[in-house]
Amino acid sequence: MEPSSYSVLIIEDEYPARMLMMDYVMNCSELKLAGIAESGDKALNLLGEKHFDLVFMDINLPAVNGMDILRKEHIGSTFFIITTAYSEHAVEAFDLDATDYLLKPFSFERFRKSVDKALRFLQETKHNKQPSQGKLTNLKIQSDSAVFLLALDDIQFISANNKSCVIHTSQKDYETSKLLKEIEEKLPSDQFIRIHKGFLVNLNYVASLRYDKGGSYTIQLRNEDETTLPVGRSFAQNLKEALKL
Repeated sequence: MEPSSYSVLIIEDEYPARMLMMDYVMNCSELKLAGIAESGDKALNLLGEKHFDLVFMDINLPAVNGMDILRKEHIGSTFFIITTAYSEHAVEAFDLDATDYLLKPFSFERFRKSVDKALRFLQETKHNKQPSQGKLTNLKIQSDSAVFLLALDDIQFISANNKSCVIHTSQKDYETSKLLKEIEEKLPSDQFIRIHKGFLVNLNYVASLRYDKGGSYTIQLRNEDETTLPVGRSFAQNLKEALKL
C-alpha cells in the first residue's frame, strides 16, 4: 500500500467541524478522503460496506453515538481517532484501543501529530501482517504456571477476555495475559483473521458464513462443538475475500 492510499472516514454531524476536518485531511498528502458520515447509523453502514484505514469520529452523533460505534466496530486494521469537545470519555476510548483523542478546538499541528501517530501504527500493521512463508508453525504462550508451544493448525479460534485471551484448540483452552492485538501480530495473516473486536479465527476451521436478516453475520466452525461466532460489520468484507466468497 502506497502512503497516499490510506483511506479516511470522517464521522461528524456539525457542518463547520466537518468542513474543517475535510480541509485538514486534504492537506495531508498521505491521506485520501473516502467517506463522510453525518450520523452514527450512516457511519455503521459505511463501516459495514468498505474498509477504512483511519477514522476521525465525533462522540455526540445522531442515532448512534461514537462510543457505541467504537465498542462495536473497532479493529486492528482500522484506527480510530476521537474528535470531541468532551474529555470525560478519554479513558474508555483508549481502553477500546482508540489511537488518539483530540479535544476541540484543535489546530492543524495537533491534528498532524495525531495523523503521524496513526500512520506509524498503519505501517507497523502492514509490516507485521505480511503473508507467512511457512516458517511459523507454532505459537508460544505463557500462563501462570507454564509455557506452551501450540501448533497453529490446532488453534481453532482466539477470544478476548477482558485484559487477557483464551486460545481455543482441538484439545483444550489456554488462557494467556497477552492482548488479542498482540497475538494477532504474531500470527500469519493468510491463516488467521480478525472477525470481530473480540475474536480471531483460523480460516481452516470456518465451515460456513451466514447472513442474518438484521444485517449481521455469523460463522460456524468445523469443530466438535460446531462453534458459532459473531462477525463484526467492518470485518465482513475482509472475511469474504479471505474465504473467496
